[in-house]
Amino acid sequence: MQRRMLVKIHKSSLRPTAFWGLFVACVGISSMSYSDAITANNSEIKKLELSNALAGWIKTGILLEVSDPFEIDARGMWDAEGLILAPRHVLWYRVNKDGTARNFSRDNLFAVSEGNGELEVAIRPPSFYWFDKQGTFPQEMLEAPEIAVSFTLEIRQSGALDSVRQSEADKNLSQMSGGSEDRPPRNFEYLTVLGESEVWSGRVVNNEYYVSAKLEDDVGIIKMPVNIELSETMLFSFDWLYESLPAAAAETSIAGHDYLSIALEFDNGQDLTWMWSKFLPKGTSFRCPLPWWSERETHYVLDSGSDGLGKWNSHSRNILDDYAEAVAGEPPKKIVGIWLIANNLFAKQDASASFRNITLVDDDEQVFSY
Repeated sequence: MQRRMLVKIHKSSLRPTAFWGLFVACVGISSMSYSDAITANNSEIKKLELSNALAGWIKTGILLEVSDPFEIDARGMWDAEGLILAPRHVLWYRVNKDGTARNFSRDNLFAVSEGNGELEVAIRPPSFYWFDKQGTFPQEMLEAPEIAVSFTLEIRQSGALDSVRQSEADKNLSQMSGGSEDRPPRNFEYLTVLGESEVWSGRVVNNEYYVSAKLEDDVGIIKMPVNIELSETMLFSFDWLYESLPAAAAETSIAGHDYLSIALEFDNGQDLTWMWSKFLPKGTSFRCPLPWWSERETHYVLDSGSDGLGKWNSHSRNILDDYAEAVAGEPPKKIVGIWLIANNLFAKQDASASFRNITLVDDDEQVFSY
């Protein structure tokens, strides 16, 4: 029934490559709906079964005040026509309807309330994004037919945490506040449209600051806002060390679009990302195959294959030359963001990479250094 309904709405089969296209436009999106059955195990622990999706935000019955800690253990998965999605890939929460929507950075979430009100949760389909802080779903999505999913949430307030859980929560808080690793790395923040994850970290090694990604069935984009005038001579330089590559097919396809890269965002809404490809030859450039991203992101391959993995490699690129070759059109005037990107949701092959010595140089003058 689920498959027939999708085919009827979208008039296409739902291979993994087609699936991502379903959620781009607000109109005609077929998504999930929630069960509104909330069962209280006791006064401090509640269980929430999410079985269907397009009901939008679901009230949990748990009232929080500012700084109240809470934990959500999320289990289950969504088999989206071969694309296996864990709770952390699609679950979001907020405190009251005017609160900021935040994603689950892990399946076992520990968080502290930013406001006063009732805790709410929602499932946000992949490749659907909202652009207000509350996470508003379009009415067309809420009225679309249901798709069955199976997630179970156990929600605990602070007093219900057992000693083991409390120890884990304390450890998470310690990591968030500082320590041997910075999560996210210094001066970076996770891209709001995607939400947070545990992919990226930063640390000092031999007096140098490394930014590293460890991919284990996850996605994470971090951004450092900048405001730098571009010139014809400006160079973008960086060192990278790839330990392993995540793609299982050519990265030009949706099914193969698992990768790690470094990117610049420009004032014209475009971004150009330099990457190490597992399958594509050096010098290849291509538009991102994913819906929505295809309108704004271009990839440029600098290294290829397995030769050189595990070693530091240095690159220095003339930004506007690469832009003219790969993106074309009217050139941008400013750099507005530096991005680091990591994804392995498709093939789910573990991968890792590190970056250091990120600089922008104009006529031998260093205008940015990280």
